[in-house]
Amino acid sequence: MATRNPGQNRNVGNVRKIDFLMSPERDFPRRSQPATYRYALCSTPRCGSNMVGDMLFDTGLAGNPQEYLNTRYMAGYNRSMGRDGGPFDLTAYQGDMESRRTSPNGVFGIKIHFEHMESLWKQQFAEMAKYLSIYNQFVLLTRRDKIAQAVSLHKARETQIWASIDYKFLEPDDPRLKIKPAFSAHKIARCLSDLIVQEESWRALLDNFKLPYVVLAYEDLVADFAGESRKLLRVLGLDPDKAKQAPGIRKQGVDNDPMIAQFRELIGAGPLPAAT
Repeated sequence: MATRNPGQNRNVGNVRKIDFLMSPERDFPRRSQPATYRYALCSTPRCGSNMVGDMLFDTGLAGNPQEYLNTRYMAGYNRSMGRDGGPFDLTAYQGDMESRRTSPNGVFGIKIHFEHMESLWKQQFAEMAKYLSIYNQFVLLTRRDKIAQAVSLHKARETQIWASIDYKFLEPDDPRLKIKPAFSAHKIARCLSDLIVQEESWRALLDNFKLPYVVLAYEDLVADFAGESRKLLRVLGLDPDKAKQAPGIRKQGVDNDPMIAQFRELIGAGPLPAAT
């Protein structure tokens, strides 16, 4: 399948990060055979997908789940191949990534935000499902506190810093390090709408095409990282004892962010009820 040439990303720090994540340094020994088991992390921004993907990669048993359908990562692949234009062959790309990013036990993983699917197939849900049909298991990553998630997304969009790993690839004088995102009800509301639409689109796609999935909530992951990681490894048929006891990357936000309370007050939501 050919698609349009992926666009370039002008965020230099993010380009360096993507080039690292797509580099041979992150590869497993190259395989001549396709993966025997494939899974997809079905996510939205700011739901803990980096924590989950990092844990799975570190087991050495679950492939290297990255945002391979993100056009910025596809552009990174083009850079690694010395290409800067022309049509993009998604089938060949998928095959090459599987040959490099499948762990020795035959497992390949991918992380997909729904917006990545939309950028490739627009509203063609049958085409999305056709692509996903090669995967054996799906993990829907969600976050119950959508307002906290929206505030986190707003801040990431303003700073263009998406994960703690980003700091490794920024110059000390990078202007993004000095950005202090301001409260914006309009922008946070837009983030909230985007997140809800993306998650509901995932649920509709998985349900309508009867794709097998489990749900993993960000709040449960934060409360018991080791326990939830073990559960996930069992779902994937992998050794739960390979789970890490703590995430290898740190949370960027704080649970008592005053911007969250400010937005809740604005819309009359009040404090989030305590988990039971």
